[in-house]
Amino acid sequence: MPHLRRACSCTALLVSMLGAGRAPGQPGPTGAALFRQGQQLEAAGNKAAAATAYQQAYAAYTSVDDSDGVIKALARKKALAGAGPAAAGAPPAPALRPTPAPALPLAGSMAGGRPVGLFFMSRYLMALHSLEKATHYFTPAGRVFVDPTGFSAGELAALLPGARGTHSFAGNKMAVRWASNQTGDGPVEPQATTFARDMGLFLAVRPFAGGQALLGSFEGGSSASLGSGTTAVASDLAFRPGGTYSRSSALGSTGDGSTARAGASSAGTGRWQLSGRLLTPTDGQGAATRGVAYPIETDDKTGQLVRFYFGGIGLQAAVARRAGRTGCPWATTARPGYGPSFR
Repeated sequence: MPHLRRACSCTALLVSMLGAGRAPGQPGPTGAALFRQGQQLEAAGNKAAAATAYQQAYAAYTSVDDSDGVIKALARKKALAGAGPAAAGAPPAPALRPTPAPALPLAGSMAGGRPVGLFFMSRYLMALHSLEKATHYFTPAGRVFVDPTGFSAGELAALLPGARGTHSFAGNKMAVRWASNQTGDGPVEPQATTFARDMGLFLAVRPFAGGQALLGSFEGGSSASLGSGTTAVASDLAFRPGGTYSRSSALGSTGDGSTARAGASSAGTGRWQLSGRLLTPTDGQGAATRGVAYPIETDDKTGQLVRFYFGGIGLQAAVARRAGRTGCPWATTARPGYGPSFR
């Protein structure tokens, strides 16, 4: 009976901490408060109720874009899940309230000369004879993320330490501290929709107006050159009405003096879906490749899409390429994966 009384008292604590009796409109507990209450429940032996509290802490941390809190709450919840069933006699945890859907990322803009939202970064790498490319996401709370694959707090927190951090301004200088403890600072040269920093150009980007904008055929690729030779990748994508697509790609390399050559190619079909800022092609075997996608150039006269970015590659409309529209360097090379800017 003492054990049952302890379990019931823990459940009463959980009900009170989740807002029972709270006046309408009154803010709920913070992530930190919910996490502490989860620790108390865990110490009291009520693992089921503690796991629920950590889930509530995760939701609260998510609502304020606290990636460190998200990681901490998920870690404790997973630890309890791996510890086996809750103690005998512990009542089932109350049903969780639905977690709000994560907000879409902000469209890129320069607010008072400072970046907010999504930006496309390009920077020429002299040593590789290639153009580095990346997506940077600047939050209003002063956080920065490089090449996210989604925008929920959990997805942003899952990025490698070298691809997430904080940024701050002092005059016209931006300082960045990555979660890997690397830091960097330097002057920013802002314009209406762009800014320059550390030899890179950052362009504010907006989402597609709708899936119709993607209909058509696109071509793109990437290349990098070293003293031992050159490696290049070429890709073709065709998006059709009804949600189907076809693709082909080729990989080639040459050795020093073009004496050694190697190549490979592949092709396939599948279905595609554009949801907000995320494009998801799913091949015929059911394998999905989700990534951030956005337009980087449209025709001033017709409004038609000329180039867009997806999966580390800048893709150009085949019609524009045949018309000889190759003035923009974003069309043919992609980010080779040497880490984010601001080092």
